[in-house]
Amino acid sequence: MADEIKSLKEEIAVIKHLLKDQNERMTKLEMENNNLKTALSQVENDSLPLKDRLVDISNENRVLKHVVTDLRRQMTTILKESNLATLDKQEELGDAFRKTDVHRRLLLPDAGSPSTTPLPVETVAFYAYMSKPEPTPSNHHSLIFDVLKTNLGNGYNKFSGTFVAPFAGAYVFTWTINTNPHGAHFINLMVNNAIVGGTLTDTQEAGDYDSDSNTAVVVLSQGDSVSLRTTSASDRAQIYADVHAVTSFAGWRL
Repeated sequence: MADEIKSLKEEIAVIKHLLKDQNERMTKLEMENNNLKTALSQVENDSLPLKDRLVDISNENRVLKHVVTDLRRQMTTILKESNLATLDKQEELGDAFRKTDVHRRLLLPDAGSPSTTPLPVETVAFYAYMSKPEPTPSNHHSLIFDVLKTNLGNGYNKFSGTFVAPFAGAYVFTWTINTNPHGAHFINLMVNNAIVGGTLTDTQEAGDYDSDSNTAVVVLSQGDSVSLRTTSASDRAQIYADVHAVTSFAGWRL
């Protein structure tokens, strides 16, 4: 009897040891599972900026597709008008030759002279403003004017705040920046990575407001990008925007 009791105690001790090992393994697996959940959450958070950037790229790609479509349409129109003008000129010269030989030499076209047919000019103009204030934007921060009222030529992207020139030419850009409270903002007009203009808005006291505007005329090549951004000299102030004080950005081709 004593041997049986001893054997049972030994078996119970073995079972307890196995249960202890099993509990330790379960605890270790739970810790590993929690670590994996934390790592997965971090990966999901890190991927959010990439998703936003993909949306911006998709929108910019859509704008560029519109620009290419407009260019193809314009080239087709130019070719058609050029061909019609050539046919009209040939018929006009043929009539003159048949009427009299005296004017033949005067009416013969110079093969080396350029065509005087005027090219159609595509209208390009945009106007946008901010829908809400932007509190303390960081240095070298591109300003986004998200309410787009006019976009002839589809050059302005309200998601990135950037205008991409659909055609080469001379352009006028104008902007108005409102700020509050105490602080200052230096705003640069950027063409690609070059500074071509700027403004300073400075509120001297808490609760004070300031509004400054500027205009620039620049020559752009097709595909040049234009935007407004803060500089490293900017200090604390909120960029203010509401229905009473519109912070806006506009431009058009001359």
